[in-house]
Amino acid sequence: MNASPSNPFKPGAPAQGSSNPYKPGSPNPFKPGGPAQPQPPPSGQEVLANLVQAQRTLSQQTQELNDLRLRLAKRTHQMAVLQHVAEILAATPKVNQVASVLQDAFVREFGAKACVVWTLEDQGGAFQPKAGYGLPRSQWAEMVLPAPNPFPTSPIVLFQSQWLEPSIVEGPLEALRISPELSLYFLPFEHQLLLMGFAILALETGRNMEEEQDTFTVLQRQVAVSIYNAWLFRDLGQQRDALRRQTGELETANTALREADRFKSEFLALTSHELRTPLTGILGFTRLVLDELYEDEEERRRMLEDSYTSGKHLLSLLNDILDLAKIESGRMQVVLSHVNLQTLIDEVKPIATAYPRSEKVELVWPDPHPDLPEVMADPGRLKQVLLNLLSNALKFTREGSVRMEVERGFGAITLRVVDTGIGIKTEDQARLFQKFVQADGGHARQYGGTGLGLVICKHLMEMMGGTISLFSEGAGQGSTLTITMPIV
Repeated sequence: MNASPSNPFKPGAPAQGSSNPYKPGSPNPFKPGGPAQPQPPPSGQEVLANLVQAQRTLSQQTQELNDLRLRLAKRTHQMAVLQHVAEILAATPKVNQVASVLQDAFVREFGAKACVVWTLEDQGGAFQPKAGYGLPRSQWAEMVLPAPNPFPTSPIVLFQSQWLEPSIVEGPLEALRISPELSLYFLPFEHQLLLMGFAILALETGRNMEEEQDTFTVLQRQVAVSIYNAWLFRDLGQQRDALRRQTGELETANTALREADRFKSEFLALTSHELRTPLTGILGFTRLVLDELYEDEEERRRMLEDSYTSGKHLLSLLNDILDLAKIESGRMQVVLSHVNLQTLIDEVKPIATAYPRSEKVELVWPDPHPDLPEVMADPGRLKQVLLNLLSNALKFTREGSVRMEVERGFGAITLRVVDTGIGIKTEDQARLFQKFVQADGGHARQYGGTGLGLVICKHLMEMMGGTISLFSEGAGQGSTLTITMPIV
């Protein structure tokens, strides 16, 4: 039996009349480029080199990552410091405290080896050092710089942080460079185009400040606003204190005005009474004489003498009022000349001896001093002052003595009128030289007078270059009135 012919269409069978040229793995003569070339396997050295390169790249990236982490940690710490500083500055209303906080931050957080913080003071006239580090206080406290430009000989951009050239820091500022490895860095605090202050830090030369510039910028803004707010707070405090002081002065003035008004009202009432009394006596005695209502010539003469005495008293009261009016209007005048005190006392003695006084009062005069030096005074006004003091002493002394004393001091003569009279309360002594103070309804009504005598004496002594003062241990303890005159 013959074998059946092969099926030319059987899958995998070769076509008749031709052989199969495409064996597995054989090159395809129709593939573009020709037959594929076999790739040799990499050598061990190449593999090792690739691993080393990959290792280096990984190490570099790891280092960069660590650097970024460090920078991030540093920035995070700086932001925390800024927040802490901002909280302190917001709660600090005083410039000195702001400067102290800044100085501590510069030293601890930014590694400043020395620093000084200045703020604008003296109403914008100068920059005053407020805090310092690395130098004795006695040294940095003297570093006062002019405003608005603290470096007038070497102008710089005042609102820009920068390293200072050596020529700028010559002089006192050069002491901040505490070692040759350091340079000075200028950090301004600007607010609304006004240099509120600045700091100068001693940092390592060549230090890269770009990384910290953002931190410094935020800090500068916070500090400038804090200093400005401290200015406002201080100004408000000064205005408040001034307002309180003015309010107190106004209240004191109002009290004084009310008291003066009361004194004036009482003075007018009392003066009216004081003027009416002698005037009534003058009119009464004159009427009696005119009506010839007297028994004899002696009684007539006595009536005329009483009328004359009342007239003199009335004239004295009017003179006091007129003198006070001249003093208040500035028309009172004194003519200074050389005055011999012994001669003046001799002229005063007979007048004062004739003043009315109690029989129990002795008037004591000092022993003559022919060698007393001359004083510069108005003789008429000085005599008026002495007579007024003696008259008051005799009027307010019921028993005892009224004594005049003379004492030569260094460059001045002292005259004292010492009495054993009613004295003056301690609380009333400070007001005794005020107008109308005697017109208080007490002794003034019992003893008479307008209460203007000592006021006039005080003004006259001041116009003549002298002084007048009073001392009393209290009511019933007598009084001592002292006047001093410069020796010619």
